[in-house]
Amino acid sequence: MGGRRATVLVLEENAAVQELVEQALRESGHLVLSTKHALEAVELARRVEIDVLVAGVLLEERTEALIRELRSIQPGVQVVCISDPDDDLHRIERMTTLAGPFSLAELGVAVAKSLGGSD
Repeated sequence: MGGRRATVLVLEENAAVQELVEQALRESGHLVLSTKHALEAVELARRVEIDVLVAGVLLEERTEALIRELRSIQPGVQVVCISDPDDDLHRIERMTTLAGPFSLAELGVAVAKSLGGSD
């Protein structure tokens, strides 16, 4: 998979999903940080420049609050949100949604798109 190398923060509560996502992103050449906790994601964003946040399924309100908080720290952070098809997250700017279940290839495309790659 082509494209630029990015620092990706994976926020996923399910350990098996988190491991698969991390592995796929590392194999694509990205530097991957991960956590299961939104507060830890915010703390990481205070210490490390993040290009893309890949956020697992969270409650819709938690997702919006987290993105607002991260962008108050790092305004340019892009977001790939693994979402429930019923979530109404389309109003969040600079966000790519990825409906579960998804393939690792679809994840790669979503991250590339968020980085300004092919649509």
